Amino acid sequence: MSAPIPPSSHHDPLTGLPNRRLFDDRLKQALYLAQRRDAPLAVLLLALGGAVAPDATLLVRAARSLSACVRRADTVARYGAAEFAFVLADARGEAECRTVAARLVDALWEAAAGRTLEPVIGAALYQGGAADADALVRNADAALFRAKQGRETLCFYR
Repeated sequence: MSAPIPPSSHHDPLTGLPNRRLFDDRLKQALYLAQRRDAPLAVLLLALGGAVAPDATLLVRAARSLSACVRRADTVARYGAAEFAFVLADARGEAECRTVAARLVDALWEAAAGRTLEPVIGAALYQGGAADADALVRNADAALFRAKQGRETLCFYR
């Protein structure tokens, strides 16, 4: 494992990813920009499901793998104990989100190195109109809950 990550109020000490506080700020900034440019945006919440809770090694490996799946303009954050959150700038609808979600799941299975994972993803799209960052996160969380209940890998908020 690499050297310990210095403590920060904006980054997760284990993975080095932005934490929930920084994620919320980046989402608000991305949403302001999307509203100004009339551009789309997506929020994804990913939970690492499975019979056994992920350990620190798996979380670090997952963070690296997930970060490699998205563009530099996007944000990946550790959102909870076994949850990651994503802001996908300029996400062009459900088809693009499905492509990204498939890459994320493939990367997780590779990072798991044989451990059983059941990742689930909830997605919320902003495609213009009135929306705020909190509503997008709530909607993605509702979709994540539906994915967990239905045993689906990806659900969109509808």
